Amino acid sequence: MVELSTTTDQSANEMKKLPLDGDKTTTILLNVEEDIKSLIKKLAKRGEIGNGVDIPKDQLSSLPTSITGVVVHFITKGLESEFGIGFENEPRSLKVRGISNYDKKVAGKKRLLSRDQKNDLLAKTTMTYYDKKIASGEMTVENAMYSIKDAYERKTNYEEMGYILPPEKTKYPYWEGENATEDDE
Repeated sequence: MVELSTTTDQSANEMKKLPLDGDKTTTILLNVEEDIKSLIKKLAKRGEIGNGVDIPKDQLSSLPTSITGVVVHFITKGLESEFGIGFENEPRSLKVRGISNYDKKVAGKKRLLSRDQKNDLLAKTTMTYYDKKIASGEMTVENAMYSIKDAYERKTNYEEMGYILPPEKTKYPYWEGENATEDDE
């Protein structure tokens, strides 16, 4: 049984604090509606919500900048408000970090994918990529469809930021406005 420590705030409500081992992590797969994912992504990227919803930027500044961070933020807030449960230390996904290597590459218009990674991503957007796995029973058609959708979304995200993924296998990906050559590395 887990032992809880308690703290008392000014309103005399007791907050139960659970231990949190930051060295042990795991993954959760969440199947949510596209609109929910879109909203969470907009919150993480401080984008406009749309549909008549306007959240001031200063309110968004306290949110994490990743989809996982936003989800964990609202889970922890929900646990606190609904059950008075918190954690002894802050979850890793909520910690503010400096700019990531990926963000530095995007800002500097550096290469994000190798030619092989680009070819692999493009291949994953087609059903033929999964034919052998489906035939062998290693993967279901439904899982293949989810994988195709995921790969297509990743491809679209690159394209939306101006990163071109040419379909020719010998061509490297490049930033919009750059001259692409087959000899680039």
